[in-house]
Amino acid sequence: MAKTYTGVFARTLTTTDFDTTAYDGISIVANVPVSLSYRVLPGNEVAFGAGSNSLNGVRTAKVMQIAPMDGAVTPNSVSCSFRLIYQDPNKVRATVIRDDLTTNVSGAVTTANQFNYLPETPKMRVGAYSYLTIQLTPLATSAGNSFSAANTVIQLPVTNYTTVNASGN
Repeated sequence: MAKTYTGVFARTLTTTDFDTTAYDGISIVANVPVSLSYRVLPGNEVAFGAGSNSLNGVRTAKVMQIAPMDGAVTPNSVSCSFRLIYQDPNKVRATVIRDDLTTNVSGAVTTANQFNYLPETPKMRVGAYSYLTIQLTPLATSAGNSFSAANTVIQLPVTNYTTVNASGN
């Protein structure tokens, strides 16, 4: 039996939507990854991205921004490679959706370029209690500095699929 969705809508996750305990205050060390995770709520499925790169010849994909920053008095950007990953509830199985550099997606979402569009990947999403994870791997060590969730800017478009109605059916 096919699933019936009671709602499908685009949304933008920001830094405050993510669990930053494995990120905030962590030392910036080259090639040592850190992660930010978003846990999907019951009754929902979530996919990275929103829109399409070519819907009847029109780009409807939304623009993303991932700009990791350090905790210095005057915050500095931290150049990283990043991965957008779907993870199961136990964080055992992982599917990488995108692997890129933050320098390609750290600009403002109002400045679209060929790198910072994030269309939805058709038929690829995670369900309840699973995770959308951003894994950041610094390209260089920043001695004495650590990541700062308060200074980091994330605007990540996702598509939300609601699988139950208000009565729980």
